[in-house]
Amino acid sequence: QKAFSWAPRNTGEKAAPKEPHRKRKSSGLIAPAKVAWEAMTGIQEDHGTCSGDGQDRLPSVSIAEEWMLTGDPKKDDAVRSLHRYDSAPDIILFKALLSLCSDESVSAKGAIDLCVNQMKTILSSQQLPENASVEIIGRAYHATETFVEGLLYARSLLKKLVGGNDLSNNSETSRDAEDGSYDAGSSSVGSQNADELSELADTWLRRAELLQSLLGSGIAASLDDIANQESAAHLRDRLISEERYSMAVYTCKKCKIDVFPVWIAWGHALLRMEHYSQARVKFIQALQLRKNDPDFHVAPVILDIINTIEGGPPADVSLVRSMYEHLAKSAPTILDDSLSADSYLNVLHMPSTFPRSERSRRSQEAANSGSIGGTDYDDGPRSNLDSVRYLECVNYLQDSARQHLLDFMFRHGHYTEACMLFFPENTVPPPPQPSVGAVNSSSSPQRPDPLVTDYGTIDSLCELCIGYGAMSVLEEVISTRIASSASADAAVNQYTEAALAKICNYCETHKHFNYLYKFLVIRKDHVAAGLCCIQLFMNSMSQEDAVKHLENSKMHFDEGLSARHRAGETAKLAGKGIRSKSASEKLTEEGLVKLSARAAIQVDVVKCLNESEGPQWKHSLFGNPNDPETFRRRCQIAETLAEKNFDLAFQVICQFNLPAVDIYAAVAASLAERKRGSQLTEFFKNIKGTIHDDDWDEVLGAAINVYANKHKERPDRLIDMLTNNHRKVLACVVCGRLKTAFQIASRSGVVADVQYVAHQALHANALPVLDMCKQWLAQNM
Repeated sequence: QKAFSWAPRNTGEKAAPKEPHRKRKSSGLIAPAKVAWEAMTGIQEDHGTCSGDGQDRLPSVSIAEEWMLTGDPKKDDAVRSLHRYDSAPDIILFKALLSLCSDESVSAKGAIDLCVNQMKTILSSQQLPENASVEIIGRAYHATETFVEGLLYARSLLKKLVGGNDLSNNSETSRDAEDGSYDAGSSSVGSQNADELSELADTWLRRAELLQSLLGSGIAASLDDIANQESAAHLRDRLISEERYSMAVYTCKKCKIDVFPVWIAWGHALLRMEHYSQARVKFIQALQLRKNDPDFHVAPVILDIINTIEGGPPADVSLVRSMYEHLAKSAPTILDDSLSADSYLNVLHMPSTFPRSERSRRSQEAANSGSIGGTDYDDGPRSNLDSVRYLECVNYLQDSARQHLLDFMFRHGHYTEACMLFFPENTVPPPPQPSVGAVNSSSSPQRPDPLVTDYGTIDSLCELCIGYGAMSVLEEVISTRIASSASADAAVNQYTEAALAKICNYCETHKHFNYLYKFLVIRKDHVAAGLCCIQLFMNSMSQEDAVKHLENSKMHFDEGLSARHRAGETAKLAGKGIRSKSASEKLTEEGLVKLSARAAIQVDVVKCLNESEGPQWKHSLFGNPNDPETFRRRCQIAETLAEKNFDLAFQVICQFNLPAVDIYAAVAASLAERKRGSQLTEFFKNIKGTIHDDDWDEVLGAAINVYANKHKERPDRLIDMLTNNHRKVLACVVCGRLKTAFQIASRSGVVADVQYVAHQALHANALPVLDMCKQWLAQNM
């Protein structure tokens, strides 16, 4: 239909109705109708062409013949083409024409039908593409104004039909109903009742109002863009990408689609503009929409917010390159050493530790104080957040994602603040929220782990402290807490003790013995600290460190022994948080005394062996006595000490119940092999009287065998030192002194020894010695 037209009619169309025989006849209209007729035309009537007596007017029958629609499409279109107005579409004309209808229900149906069909034609995506010009958008906007008024007019007629309040209430509720496809508004509305017509009018009125707002804001939007939820969501995303956030919210409300992405995108845009309070309002509105959704997880949303605050707005490289090209064209010869485009971009991408405002503030503070301004940031990671942005991030994480707050604080170098989450001043951290507690609770559902918080566990705190090298900060926080909470209530002290036990357990499990020692000292567990020092000694790579750890170990064992004496035998040194007895609890006083003595001996051993560099565990006397490797290492240490410091070696042998004879024999053989005669003599002087005669002969025999078999020498002096004649005989035989062996055997009167010498003389073909042996045997057998 061509009831309304975008274009004004041309001059040819204007001339036709103004011919004398086309003059309007007024004899068929009463006065009110005539006024309405003149008003709805929108064109000033040319009364000057009419004569005062009406002689130029045509008969009424000619009106019917010329203007009546016959049903012939061609003729009817020709008639309609003569009824085009410069101001069309015009709401005054629209209402005036409809008021001529005597049946208001038919008038309402016609109004809805006309508006719907015209909206489909004029506001379609073909007429209003996304890249429509401003002129097209403006004309469409003016059309929507007319459609809105027309639909309001139709709805007012329907209100009169059904009667005031009932229809009003029904209309308001129906406007909130889910929109169907806009094809529902077809021209076949004759069979619909008033309620259905009212609902249809409200649906299309809502669409017209939405398009009116969008077009009025300069946004090219068509009926196809709001036809269903999928297309409306696409329109919403387009509005977000164009940063038309308020219109995107309005569109979501009108189309009954999810507005959550709009609030989130709007909030991020405000963050990039550093409008933090306004952004917070948008995010709150977004999260309110999801508060009852069990499948919604707020943490990813909060982390995106943090990333936006941390990262700042991304650089638009294409715009920067365009700006460079413009500058290069404008001033191509200003500098001979001008940067290329790539070099220019590289300069722009230079990283900055702090934002410009924060960087200038820090440099100003440093200049005013005369000191280095950034010392707090030199040892740890450097944060790119100023105090305002940092606090903004903390607020978001505290409110909605506490499980990520700890990692965030460490990432930005706020170690003390992070530790204070677990050790707040003079109190305990708040218990976890139900959702967090359900995940991190202890094995007993009735008694959740008091060390678990919304921020994480003590283990996660230790892991981050070690990863960022901030264990010293944790030590300081706990030491300060213990010093200041001496008079605090029992709950605070109990929490601190349990946390310390947990930290110690973590360090021990992950073999961080240096940290473990420091926390054991803070905990005042002297026995465990002494044992830890022994482990540190085993890990030492220098004599200096080894001696230091061993001396600390002895000091802690002595202190632990004194503490037991003060507290009595029933004192429990372990914390309440430990269920089973620890190693320090299992040690008796006798065990502590033994450990203290062994630590003292170990200090002397390390000093005596005097290896300044290298692994010190090779010189360790500690270990399981049933372990073959421990036994072998102790014996080897004793052998080495026997050559350097016999008294110390003797202490080691006695302290650890080592086989003295075997050790002495090994030392004697070693000295003999190296022909250390003077040292060997001194060694025998040292062991004289410390072992039995038989053992003495065994040690001498070890040296004699080396001289005889390896060096092919006769150690007469060593043989003379033997106390047992039988061993002397054996030694002489080994050295080839068969005659001397016979003499010793004959003097001792032992037949077996003489027989042994005779046997060896026979094999050696020493006939004189063999004859002497035979003669002696003949006389004494």
